[in-house]
Amino acid sequence: SSEVMSRLILVLDAATGLPVWYDIIPGNVLDINTVMTTVNDVAASLGIEIESLVLDAGYVSRELVDTYHIGSTKTVIGRMPARRGFPFKELYWETKGLMDRGKYAFVRNGHAYFGYKKEIELFGQREFAYVYVDKFNALKRFSDYMTENEEEYECLKAKDKDWMTVKYGFFVLVSNLDDTPKSLLSNYFGRTEVEVVFKTSKEYLGLLPLSKWTDETVRGKILHDIIDTTALLLMRKQLMGKGVSVSELLGKCQSLMCFKDRNN
Repeated sequence: SSEVMSRLILVLDAATGLPVWYDIIPGNVLDINTVMTTVNDVAASLGIEIESLVLDAGYVSRELVDTYHIGSTKTVIGRMPARRGFPFKELYWETKGLMDRGKYAFVRNGHAYFGYKKEIELFGQREFAYVYVDKFNALKRFSDYMTENEEEYECLKAKDKDWMTVKYGFFVLVSNLDDTPKSLLSNYFGRTEVEVVFKTSKEYLGLLPLSKWTDETVRGKILHDIIDTTALLLMRKQLMGKGVSVSELLGKCQSLMCFKDRNN
């Protein structure tokens, strides 16, 4: 049943960006079982095989690495958590001397990045670690930190000062996919397609707040919203380049209860 905090899982078709499957789970469930249940349910109910998974740090665990590693049939990209058992900070020190070299620099969406790929052993499995620094975010947030915490910064050790210069733009992606850092980052940010669907549901169709108090009404509302979202996304695709916006079309249609054309 739905809990006070719930999580909405979406599976999108890679070709169209449209939802093909969804589920509602308790908001505190974040593990490999959630991922595997989704994969199996989609296969059983739709006959669709999920080929790639793009996951936030909450899902990246030893169990996930044991299931998806170099040599696995499905591809996985996940954000490495900065917690015990993961070489998050170690990878910073290993690549620190490369971060100012132009060889490893690239630009994406107006941000300059450092990107470096390294094969590692993680929980006994071979994986690729993609080490990044978003230099725009790192510099901006480091400047803010310096402004607000000047005395604290002066008390830091030299190596900790070095870390602070990149801390707010440093992240690591774990994947079993052998790719370039720039290409893999684009694949990771491809999850923004899911965020576009969520944004459409929230801003245009009132997905949140739910304002429902039973499991049945929560699930009924979300089913209704997913259908509406899919219809709205399809309308956007059909109207693209036609000179008519979805909101304009809906505005014209709202006053019509019934319309018969010349062909009946």
